[in-house]
Amino acid sequence: MDTSTLLKNLSNTFAVSSFENCTFPLIEKELKNISPDVKSEKVGIGNLTASYGNGNPKIAFFAHVDEIGIVISKIIDEHFARISPVGGVDPRTLVGKRVLFKTNDLEKIGIVGFLAPHLQKKEDREKSPSFDELFVDFSISEGTSDINVGDMGVIQVQAVDLENGKISNKSLDNKVGASVLIKSLEYLQNLKFEGQLILSFNKGEEVGLVGAQGSTHHLKPDFAIVVDVTFGEKLPENIESIKLGEGPVIGVGTTVTRSVFEELTKTAKNNNIKYQIETFTRGSGTEADVVQISSTGIKTGVVSVPILNMHSPNEVVDVKDVEESAKLLSLFALNTSLNWKGRRKL
Repeated sequence: MDTSTLLKNLSNTFAVSSFENCTFPLIEKELKNISPDVKSEKVGIGNLTASYGNGNPKIAFFAHVDEIGIVISKIIDEHFARISPVGGVDPRTLVGKRVLFKTNDLEKIGIVGFLAPHLQKKEDREKSPSFDELFVDFSISEGTSDINVGDMGVIQVQAVDLENGKISNKSLDNKVGASVLIKSLEYLQNLKFEGQLILSFNKGEEVGLVGAQGSTHHLKPDFAIVVDVTFGEKLPENIESIKLGEGPVIGVGTTVTRSVFEELTKTAKNNNIKYQIETFTRGSGTEADVVQISSTGIKTGVVSVPILNMHSPNEVVDVKDVEESAKLLSLFALNTSLNWKGRRKL
């Protein structure tokens, strides 16, 4: 399976929080292409889970599928509507963009409008727009007659290949994580894995980690690895910078079980997988924050992929980082199952 094609296909889908079902069929198709033995089901609020193997231990990999977006908050007239954010949307990324909305039975295109610079007052030109000042013009698609308050939308953009194995698109946060999970299963096919691997593709992370919590309660894994993205750019001087192309980012800190962190770094070193470290002083900002505290507690790790321009329509990721992250996860699953069989548990 070509990783670049997988990333582009997944990130091109529409998956605003609560619309993840638009992406799930593609994920299920890719998993079945890897192994006909994969068993898929919907759990909780509709998270997609896929299980492989039936031995011990039970290892779960988590990734959210939803993306940030916008929602129609008010119909102004037959042409214009107001919008509000779904998740962490910066209104500056929307100005002048084409946006695609899902309605009850069709798709609608609109343009996010804003007062032209030469019509603005001088003191307003350096201000950032707020959602109170933005509107969507639907006159290019027969107006607002079939638009309803509550309809969800995203910026209309498609994935593009960049130089040196990089890809740019919307929603790479976190179609990257979904791709890592799929690829980890592919790599595991060539390994003598005797445990049970469960892949959990979750809903609603961008609006409060709502999917992962239910999945964890249902699955009750022995170990969990949460896969997400992190900032692959220059950070404040007191924080180690993370770079694209330098491998997966392994999290350490209060949200992470120390023995899982140590097994991940050991696995990376033993298999010549270049990796980076990210510290969590409180929460991780990922699904690990709810996974770790589920039930009596789950041994949890975090593996992230570096990304540029997070929460914008032009996020950038290095395909090599996705592949190396997937290799790390598959080898972690193998080693953990071997340790379990030999009774050397993490």
